Amino acid sequence: GYRLARPADEIKVGHVVRVLDGPLAPIPCASRTQYQRCEDCNEATCQVRYLMLEVRQAIAEVLDQRSLAEMRDISLDDPPVARDIGDLPLAVKVQA
Repeated sequence: GYRLARPADEIKVGHVVRVLDGPLAPIPCASRTQYQRCEDCNEATCQVRYLMLEVRQAIAEVLDQRSLAEMRDISLDDPPVARDIGDLPLAVKVQA
């Protein structure tokens, strides 16, 4: 098995996502760590790139504010949490 090298409250979800999945940017030209220039557009005027930079920043802000401990402690019985994620297909119960 495995165990955490640091306490769960010191590990941000954003770090875990980056380690497992790589950059947060939805497209390579919006990445901070693995930037790749687009071949077919002018980055100075590309509105798609500007939008994806905003998306990348929003993703980072959310994931970098939440720790593994906070994720562990979220209760689905908590009305705001249940309301926000109630319609998402987070898990499917299977019979053994």
